[in-house]
Amino acid sequence: MRVLLAAAGVVAAVALAQAQSDEFQFIIAVSDAQGRPVTDIASTEILLVENGTEHDIVRVQPYRAPVRLTIAVDNGLSSRDALSHYRSGLAGLVKALPPDVEITLITTSPQPRMVVRPTTDRQRILRGVNGFAPEDASPRFTDALVEFSDRERLDVEQTRRLDSVPVLVLVSTTANDAVSYEVPQIQRALGFLQWRKAKVFITMTSEKQDAGTAAQINANRQSLIGIPATELTRGRYEALAISSRLVTLLPEFGRDIAALHRKHANQLLVTARRPPELTGRLTNLRIEITRSGLTGQVSLDGLP
Repeated sequence: MRVLLAAAGVVAAVALAQAQSDEFQFIIAVSDAQGRPVTDIASTEILLVENGTEHDIVRVQPYRAPVRLTIAVDNGLSSRDALSHYRSGLAGLVKALPPDVEITLITTSPQPRMVVRPTTDRQRILRGVNGFAPEDASPRFTDALVEFSDRERLDVEQTRRLDSVPVLVLVSTTANDAVSYEVPQIQRALGFLQWRKAKVFITMTSEKQDAGTAAQINANRQSLIGIPATELTRGRYEALAISSRLVTLLPEFGRDIAALHRKHANQLLVTARRPPELTGRLTNLRIEITRSGLTGQVSLDGLP
C-alpha cells in the first residue's frame, strides 16, 4: 500500500467543518509508475485511518483543475531578429500540450494586447504565433505580468472558484521595459499570483544577441521582477545569451506544463465519513491507496 500523505493539512482544514457534519472531502491525484494519471480508483481502494480506526469512503468523483495558459511575447524592436526562433519555439510549446489546454496569446509592445483570445483551437493559436509583427516601441513586460494577475483576481471575484491552474509564459528580452505600474502594485500582483497558486515561466534573452553572462542578462528591470515571480510561484526562469535556444527551450516548457495539466485535470474528489465514536479534532490521519504500484498526493484545493 502507498501512503499518500501524512494528512496534516487535511486535518487542519477538516476540523473547521466538523461542527456541521461528520463527512468531509479531500482531493487526490494518483499516478502509475510511469507518471500517468489513474482515475478509476474505487472507494474500496482508498484506506483512511484515524488513530487505528477506519473511516467510510462515501464516494469518489472526478475532479478537474485544468491548466489555463497565457503566453505573453516581447514583440518590441529588439525581437525582430529573433522572430523565427520565437515562432518555432512557441509552435513546439503549443504542440506539446494536450488538446484541451486553453491558451491565450498576448504581445507586449507597444502595450499588452490580446492577439488570440482564450481558446483550445490549435489552428487559431498557431496562426497567432505566426502572425504577430515586431513593433517600434518598448515592450511592457511588467505590465503584462501585473495585468495577468489582475485578470486572475477578477476571475476569482466573479466566479468565486479556484478550479484551474493559471500559467503564464513570458518570452522576454532585456530591452528597456516601459512600465505603467508602481512598486506596490507590482508587489500586490506577485503576492496574488502566489496565493492563487499560479505558475510563471520566463525566458529572458539578451537584447544584443551576444554571449553575455547570466549575471549580465539578469541585471535588467525585467529580471529583477521576473526572477522573484518564478520563485514565488515555483515556476521556471531561464536567461539566454542567444535566441536560438528558444527553439528547444519553449517545447521543454510545454512538456512541463502538459505534465502539470494531466495531473491536475485528472484528480479525484473523495468524500469520507468519520465514525461516530470519534469526536473532537482529527488526529493521526493516514490515507493510502491499496492498489499496488501507484503513488499520489492529497490536497484540499486540487492546486499545485
